Amino acid sequence: MFMNVVFLTCLYFIQGLPYGLQSRFLPVYFRSHGMSLTEISLFKLLLTPWMLKAFWAPFVDKYGTKKSWLGWSMVGLIFTCLTGACTPPQNIVPLAGVLFLFNLLTSTQDIAVDGIAIHVLSESELGYGNIAQVVGYKLGSIFGGGVLTWLSDYMEWSSLLFSLAVAYVISLMNVAVLVPQTDDGKKESEEKDSSEEKNAEKVTKKAWILQYYTEIFQSPGTLWMIGFVLLYKLGEQGALNMLPLFLIDKGIPASTVGFWTGVVGQVLSIFGSIVGGAAVSGTSVTISFLQNVCAFRLVPMLFTTLVIFSWVDSSQICFVLAIVSMCLMLLVSGIVTTATFTLMMQCSKRAPSHVQASHYTTLATLEVVGKLLFSVSLGSVTDAIGYENVFILFLVLTTLVISFLQSCPEELIHHQEEVSVKDKSE
Repeated sequence: MFMNVVFLTCLYFIQGLPYGLQSRFLPVYFRSHGMSLTEISLFKLLLTPWMLKAFWAPFVDKYGTKKSWLGWSMVGLIFTCLTGACTPPQNIVPLAGVLFLFNLLTSTQDIAVDGIAIHVLSESELGYGNIAQVVGYKLGSIFGGGVLTWLSDYMEWSSLLFSLAVAYVISLMNVAVLVPQTDDGKKESEEKDSSEEKNAEKVTKKAWILQYYTEIFQSPGTLWMIGFVLLYKLGEQGALNMLPLFLIDKGIPASTVGFWTGVVGQVLSIFGSIVGGAAVSGTSVTISFLQNVCAFRLVPMLFTTLVIFSWVDSSQICFVLAIVSMCLMLLVSGIVTTATFTLMMQCSKRAPSHVQASHYTTLATLEVVGKLLFSVSLGSVTDAIGYENVFILFLVLTTLVISFLQSCPEELIHHQEEVSVKDKSE
């Protein structure tokens, strides 16, 4: 299990680099150079490949090996970084092209890594595997966001992108050494075809992808899980996205905001992810744990909203309270995220074996869709109604998640109870 956690952590770290660059570094950079909140939010449309990756996930499942997909995506990322090093951030259109390639390659890479995780992790290892996933991704986000924001005062843009290229070269070597070979697409395809022959002899070659999605959406608990991943992060994500920009607007230096939000806050989020993964490992029941943590998440959300309403310009106390509330929210966020991704993987384990990677990718894609679509509209909404009212919206959305958890289907709850009993007997 230790080696599984190590190589999964390395792979998810690499995937977090472009996200941190776009979600933490660039918004602070653009805002400090006068870009409007609406324009910053629209830049997140470049994350579209993460919304659409479920459409090509079956091809990653069916053709080639997961290891080959990883290797070639790393090569593409190296050349993308070198191209980005020659593209100053002031040139918006070329920069957008570089970021789009980042997202296209890393989203494809994510499909392969998720497929490997589904195959190598047992039910009892899912919690620890998702610690590797969430913590590794957040560490990458810290490097790509907080560390780059801090280094931007001392290094040129080209040097920052070149350092990312070096990181991807090292990662390519790690892929060759650490990543195990999994069943290739042909073997999975043959298993799928033999299963289909028993149930539907006349399925055409053109219909295989439709068959994939039919089996995905018919799997037990999938529709409820889709609704949950679309909703569970909206209020929290909105608050964590807008609070740093609120602080910039109140005259807090970008380097200070980047340090607290991109480094200290993310370290706390990682600690929360470790706690969450450990809590849902073994005999824990994920749903009941999620209900309790999501209820507690209302505390920092309410505290943050009160800070926004009571802000006094040039007040050091207000700044400290804002940072404390943000750090507490990030800590709870880490717990919620790891528990949710464990629940997603438990749900995917109930799908037919040959579509499990695509099933998990579909859930992960929709999780991104929910956050991204909300984030894209967030700047316009905030410009229209102001910070105070938008934080009330975040509070309401966070409360709705608690009610939604009450409607969890029995089949998911019973599955977790069966796993708990099995683990105890072993």
